[in-house]
Amino acid sequence: MTNFISGGIAVLFGLGILFPVQAQDAPRVVAIPPSDAYIGFSKLTNGEIRHYNYGEQHEPGNLYIATVDGGTTWTKTHLPDSLFFADNRNPLTGTMIRLFYENNAVWCVRYSETQNGTTELIKVTDKPLIMLKPPVFIDGGKRIAVATHYAGPDASEKGARVLYSDDDGLSWNESEKVMSPLHKKEAFHQGIRWNHGAVEPTVVELTDGRLWMIMRTSQDQHYQSYSYDKGETWTTPVPSPFYGTITMPTFTRLQDGRLVFVWNNTTPLPELSTANGVWDDVFTNRNTLHIALSEDDGKTWIGCRELYLDERRDASDYADTKGIDKSVHQTQLIEADNGEILIAIGQHPLHRKILRFDLDWIYAKRRASHFENGLANWSAFQYYKGIKGHCGYNRKPAGSLMDHPSKKGERILRLRHLENDSLLYAGEGAVWNFPASENGSFTTRIRLPENTQGGRLLLSDRWFNPSDTTAAYFSSYELPLNRDVLKISDDRFHQIRIEWNHHAGSTVAEVYIDKQKKPLLKLPLKNPVQHGVSYVHFLSSTEQDEIGFDIESVSFQSR
Repeated sequence: MTNFISGGIAVLFGLGILFPVQAQDAPRVVAIPPSDAYIGFSKLTNGEIRHYNYGEQHEPGNLYIATVDGGTTWTKTHLPDSLFFADNRNPLTGTMIRLFYENNAVWCVRYSETQNGTTELIKVTDKPLIMLKPPVFIDGGKRIAVATHYAGPDASEKGARVLYSDDDGLSWNESEKVMSPLHKKEAFHQGIRWNHGAVEPTVVELTDGRLWMIMRTSQDQHYQSYSYDKGETWTTPVPSPFYGTITMPTFTRLQDGRLVFVWNNTTPLPELSTANGVWDDVFTNRNTLHIALSEDDGKTWIGCRELYLDERRDASDYADTKGIDKSVHQTQLIEADNGEILIAIGQHPLHRKILRFDLDWIYAKRRASHFENGLANWSAFQYYKGIKGHCGYNRKPAGSLMDHPSKKGERILRLRHLENDSLLYAGEGAVWNFPASENGSFTTRIRLPENTQGGRLLLSDRWFNPSDTTAAYFSSYELPLNRDVLKISDDRFHQIRIEWNHHAGSTVAEVYIDKQKKPLLKLPLKNPVQHGVSYVHFLSSTEQDEIGFDIESVSFQSR
């Protein structure tokens, strides 16, 4: 099996999949990993990058796919079932190391890169510690730390932790555990989220010697903890500066010292009364993945961009498809020798991908959409009632793409509220991401036809489900799309520009209509912003509205 670029299409032989080639620096799909992401990605000293199939929902057999040209071409290699492989190499000793849970125990596999007969398999512990992350090499490799969490019946053991070794993986110790608070039935929630505590931690070593751990929790934000003794003890966990609910975060330190954080900057729908906190019921925030970069060791973050939108986010058989977890959460990142980034993402063969992109893409200061690619860069879908399969809803596209009434070859998006008893919520919505900015300008052109019920335009710092009306409560700024409020009295398209300047300490955003020199409105900052505003969210009326409103274009510019 090989993969090559030809005529603008990347072809992955053996799988019958065609991947459109995008702009040079933008994320583009180059392969399908043979198992779910977060483990299995490995880079050898000669620059070869492999992805093994020892994760969940894996292809049968013992195999890996590999690239020697930074992700352009790929080959598949089958291996003897008895042969073990590992993710990461200790920079101090050259030993390859991986921890895994199997047969009711945690094991460490260690060997030289050439696999020349020195492979060792060492039992670490009988505790059910699972989702063992690739090793982090502390202090240049003198200590090895592996992030994990407890998954057994003993409630006193619940929580995240690390296993650490000071002898290159020959023996291991366990750190103290870290636990997060439980989710409660309050505010918009009629039930309780899956209260699994602090799990699936990611750990990075900071330049001052501390270890920084960020964990998956049932709260609206990931929780964080620090270690001042290289992972043995941890501070009391508190909310991190990253939104994320029941999804996996991932830290990576680049060769030049910059930090990369990959996560689902998303909030799920409010819990239904059937959610009792004991087990997962339905996942509604795992269809878009985000990335940010820090140049100051995590003090500030750049980008917060959508790295990938699940192509099946509006699929009518989303929940019915065979398999367990289906999403684009879970990730592992590799830095190729050519400076580009390869990242494995996702769960389930229909959802997981390997992406390649240039880090310069994260630094973008502007973005625009005229629906030239339809809704490829938008979230616009609704859920059918009824949880099916493994924790899923089936979906349908929301909104209507149609020809522009006066511009040949262009399209517009119409959002309405059409009552439909089969849907969880009948109101339509559309969500679009742009580079996070504390000082920016968002512009859209919309039409509010006569007798429309209008809707709302929200600016936020995270993704909400397109039809989620509670997003207005958590948004940064809210603008009613109302003829009277906006002083609009005709059926033409009008330009709306919203400007904010948090760097100057401003707590209002100014609204300009068409080419006004003075703002028509000033919108108060409703909620503090994490890393800058990065989303626009259009919502239809909350009442039946067959007319709706039209969106011609959107654009963003950092100021």
